[in-house]
Amino acid sequence: MGWFKTAKHRFGLHRFGQGTLLGVYRWLVLSLIAYILAHWAYLSFSDPDLPDWGEAAQTALEFIFPQILVSLLLLDIERLAPLARSHGFNIHISRCKI
Repeated sequence: MGWFKTAKHRFGLHRFGQGTLLGVYRWLVLSLIAYILAHWAYLSFSDPDLPDWGEAAQTALEFIFPQILVSLLLLDIERLAPLARSHGFNIHISRCKI
């Protein structure tokens, strides 16, 4: 019984910024995004069985996250290209289809 009281105080919703309405909205949006990404990864399997959400989440992590990360990195490089040119560097990025 004492463990549950400790867990309630240490791991309550208020500890994750959900003590306010804005925190609850943030948690809901993040949960919805995580569900959509995992479901999207599950749909790539073309498996008629019920989804294994752990496997779908791992697929999303391995395939979707790197694409998003590279896209954000390329946008950041594009944004900083004028600064690089002002220091004598010319950055040219081209895509190679493999």
